[in-house]
Amino acid sequence: MLYFHWKTILLPVRIAEYVVVHELVHLHEPNHSADFWLRLERAMPDYAERKQWLATHGMDVEGL
Repeated sequence: MLYFHWKTILLPVRIAEYVVVHELVHLHEPNHSADFWLRLERAMPDYAERKQWLATHGMDVEGL
């Protein structure tokens, strides 16, 4: 089962998609191993760009 902070809905759609897919990959790979990132990249080839956006701007989104 997955749970998301309610403020996830305030993120831009592309970034919210990254958060959801990231968490879905954790259902198969419980940590951030090389296999995790490979599986994430297969599901979302531009994940690194979205991840960087979240790292840079995430705290600016309505107090996240």
